[in-house]
Amino acid sequence: MTDAWHERLSFVGWFFEHLDDVLSDMSVFHRIDELDQLPAAVFLPRMVRLVRYDGAVRHTMLRVAEETPASTSRQAQSAPVRTHTTEELKALNQTREYGPQGVNQASVFQFG
Repeated sequence: MTDAWHERLSFVGWFFEHLDDVLSDMSVFHRIDELDQLPAAVFLPRMVRLVRYDGAVRHTMLRVAEETPASTSRQAQSAPVRTHTTEELKALNQTREYGPQGVNQASVFQFG
């Protein structure tokens, strides 16, 4: 498993560790009570957006961040950031997550 996949799984895993908060916020903000009936392609993008709302997930994430030792957060900040190339962004525009969706035929990354 690559480091990128491990990082993505760790990020999503946080939400599953706090599933009660996720279930509560999905009900409040997205009016979704039956998560078992929801396709993963709909559930996961909405789940990771819950930190933007003023709900249980956001408050839990803030509390966990406050409890995390400063040395851990410094290590995360010192990690090098790599900028995506134009070719990589154009390729992302062809994916399901970042490409045209539904009535919106614009991709996320615009060029020109």
